[in-house]
Amino acid sequence: MLTQLQHRAEGIKSVLREYPERGADLLIDFASNYAGNLLVEDDVILKKLEWMKATAAAEKESLVQDLLDMADKIAADYNPEAVNTFVEREKALAKAAAQLIPRNDLVLVADSLEKRYSRSKFSLGAAHLELRLGEITGLVGENATGKTTLFRILAGDLAPDKGKVQYPLFDPKGRLDWTDLKNKIAYVPQELPIWIGPLRQNIQYEAARHGIKGEENQQATEYIIQRLGLAPHLDKTWAELSGGYKLRFALAKALVWRAELLIVDEPLAFLDIKTQLIVLNDLRSLAKSLRHPIAILVSSQHLHEIEAVADQMLFMKEGQLEVLGRTADFGNDRSQNVFELGCPLPFAEFVKQLEGFGYHKVWSNGMSFFVSTPLATTGFDLLRFLHERHLPVTYHRDISRSVKTKFYAENI
Repeated sequence: MLTQLQHRAEGIKSVLREYPERGADLLIDFASNYAGNLLVEDDVILKKLEWMKATAAAEKESLVQDLLDMADKIAADYNPEAVNTFVEREKALAKAAAQLIPRNDLVLVADSLEKRYSRSKFSLGAAHLELRLGEITGLVGENATGKTTLFRILAGDLAPDKGKVQYPLFDPKGRLDWTDLKNKIAYVPQELPIWIGPLRQNIQYEAARHGIKGEENQQATEYIIQRLGLAPHLDKTWAELSGGYKLRFALAKALVWRAELLIVDEPLAFLDIKTQLIVLNDLRSLAKSLRHPIAILVSSQHLHEIEAVADQMLFMKEGQLEVLGRTADFGNDRSQNVFELGCPLPFAEFVKQLEGFGYHKVWSNGMSFFVSTPLATTGFDLLRFLHERHLPVTYHRDISRSVKTKFYAENI
């Protein structure tokens, strides 16, 4: 019977066979989390480099087989005591470097935040917010509701008029000033600044600026370059990179020094759907790293994609922050179901066709139709009803447990 770790190895192997570069990235994380030393992780990185440089199909196939064998070996050789000893040694070194400040998985706590702009009459309010290591927090809301303002406050670029932001992990006694704190927070804004000079040197400099030097600097730089699939683009200038790779390089610069709080503003805005999924999967893997977990706060208009990776969700409307709680629990207390549909009928005709179906309300956002129903009515019930009337349904989604319902609160 396969162990849980072997099941994970089999999943990585299936990706390796179909998408070797993506599978190698997953294997790097696998080695980082479950191998007893960094040499195995380095071996995977080097093997990936060999695969990327290889041109002959037979050579590439042989290198993929080497990676498959590595996945099996990591799972078979896994020794919790050896890995834990290695992890504890790293933690002890980090603890000493941080002047024995105790670790705490609570990274950020914000209370009673207010920010007002008298000229525009805009005001931001956030009663309470917590961010924890190893978790992704998604923030959604309509445009111009204050998301970027909140991010700048949490990242230390903007002072609130009222309230307090604390960082228990970095500063349990509240003695560090903003200069020190900002060096512990990685913030990737929506408008990425232009990089000057070689891309690798920019990443190395960022690591050195945070105290990672010498051979450790080279290892950290190579790891993040390979982990985010940047090696083929190192010879390009910043202007030659696509929007997706500019974002990945910005993430590399933020993550190479192992920040434990990463704030990312609208990372999916200019990415195609394939790149969006790659970036989100990378963020999820990096957040939940066994050795170096990160608290990630990310905003996006891509609701379903963010919900798929987020541990908790936030919603902003007219400057006010609402903590919706754990993603898995959202909608548990709902009183009805909500379904979103695509149908090439005029809205009035669609409503007419629903006569005889026990729904609460029907509305449209101009592109899709929405139907709210009693809890006992399922999406299958609705689709069967429409099918019996030979209505062409081009799209269907149950959004009863989605944050998307917050955008239609007045209809529900």
